[in-house]
Amino acid sequence: MKTGRILLHLVVLIFLAVAGTLQAGNESNFYGPRAFSAGQVSSLFSDVWSVQNNPGALGYLGRNAAAVSYERRYSAFSMLAFSAAGRFKNWGTFGLAASRFGPDFFNQSRAGVSWGKSFGIASVGLQGQWYQVSSKDFNSRHYFLLHFGGIARLGEKLHFSGCITNLSQTKTGENETRVLPTVLRAGFSYQANGNLQLMAELQKDLDEKAGLNAGAEYRFAKNCFARTGFSTLNKTGSIGIGIGWRDMQLDFGSSWHAELGFSQSIGLQYLFGKPHSGKDAKP
Repeated sequence: MKTGRILLHLVVLIFLAVAGTLQAGNESNFYGPRAFSAGQVSSLFSDVWSVQNNPGALGYLGRNAAAVSYERRYSAFSMLAFSAAGRFKNWGTFGLAASRFGPDFFNQSRAGVSWGKSFGIASVGLQGQWYQVSSKDFNSRHYFLLHFGGIARLGEKLHFSGCITNLSQTKTGENETRVLPTVLRAGFSYQANGNLQLMAELQKDLDEKAGLNAGAEYRFAKNCFARTGFSTLNKTGSIGIGIGWRDMQLDFGSSWHAELGFSQSIGLQYLFGKPHSGKDAKP
């Protein structure tokens, strides 16, 4: 075997080890700079990124939207993600999502379709996701995953969420008994006042120890937000801002890991159509 091929395989192995740390198994568990900068709390927000983060929260989407984001994790690997969601009459809210993580020699790609609908104080949803792992010198692998989630709003101030990835218990291969990681998340948020939201979320891979994500979002001006948080699983602290203008929203976040360094996330969101009326339209 040539020296170049040996080095390539070594790099792939290192990437797999780091990617496992970054992605907590088969799921990054947070998409979009809003969740990125609020301690990676991802299941409690009802926005366009709920398509990936928690399809059950789509039932409370306040307005149709489309968004793109770019992340540079630990100054090493990049992720590009897209998400779009819209209400379709009384059928609920539907969403499309796609993402790609990693360089050309080894990467993970995802594409999914989500649905969510509110029923009074609660909203539930599902996502069907196609997941591909590709590398330069190995055959690509394709999987189908099913995710489920929900959120309950007990009044204006207190909200609870829960979701599970890989509900389908998809296996790693046709002749394999091992199942791709299944991740459970449960959290709550408290609206301390009209401008401050506090959030906490427990995250548990069935084969790993549990961890805590916690964050806060503060509106310091109309359509302007400051966010901060931490994650015990990834051992990171994070900060970020969001600025809205007309139908556009620009978000930026940065996080710090003591050993791996900085990560950054930036995203642009476009809102379209009229705000959804009624109690289901809470942002």
